[in-house]
Amino acid sequence: MTKIILTIGGSDPFSGGGIQTDLKTFENHQVFGLSTLTCLATAPKNHFQIHDLETSLVKEQLASIPAGSLDGIKIGLIHSEESMLQIATFLKKHAGLPVVLDPVLAFKETTSVYEKRYMQLLIEKLFPFATIITPNLKEAELLIGRKLTTVEEVQQAAEELNSLGAATVVIKGGNRWLGQEARDFFYDGQQHIQLVKEKVMAHTIDGAGCSFASAIGANLVKGYPLIEAVDLAKTYVHEAIVSGVQLNGAFGSVWHEGLLAGGVADNDKKN
Repeated sequence: MTKIILTIGGSDPFSGGGIQTDLKTFENHQVFGLSTLTCLATAPKNHFQIHDLETSLVKEQLASIPAGSLDGIKIGLIHSEESMLQIATFLKKHAGLPVVLDPVLAFKETTSVYEKRYMQLLIEKLFPFATIITPNLKEAELLIGRKLTTVEEVQQAAEELNSLGAATVVIKGGNRWLGQEARDFFYDGQQHIQLVKEKVMAHTIDGAGCSFASAIGANLVKGYPLIEAVDLAKTYVHEAIVSGVQLNGAFGSVWHEGLLAGGVADNDKKN
């Protein structure tokens, strides 16, 4: 039976991140994606902005999801505290499902960050429902409140995020991690595991974080153990960056062309 997963997040006009890339990732993993939109991103003349949808529209979208239809949930950019509360209520009604929370707090496109109150609400209302959270290095620094520059510091941060209610944490080093390796830090409350691949020196990284989180979600609903779901997702994103699309001289988006047939997303189903 086809697995069904819901993505809750924003719209990216470049289709590199946001629900656009989530749905493409779900397709690549042969799971069926539903969506609830929280906000719209625009970038006219390189002026990046986020436009929140009315909370009532977010609530109505969530209420439209058929009862008992979901096998998992992936959450990305929320941006509005009011929408976050609606999502928390929705998660209470769907307790027990695998939930991947990508706590989007900062953007590569701007220097904007969310206020401390938003982060505290995220921790209090959504962390308890998350099977795994997937902050990047900058987002982990914002959540913890200090810079992270060494392996030991990142692992300590993962332990602290776990103590705040996140059952499992994977901190994405990505291009922010110095050196030639793309290093991610996994912690499930018991063991630290580092996931390492050669860093892809390319600009086609827009959407890498969204793809990573949604690939984890797709793998979880297909029955993969958590660490395997994360490891497969890392390989998937690595290849999506390699085959990415350059939108201009400065940046580009991950692209999943060629991954449907015989690629890393074409996993044998576990159930």
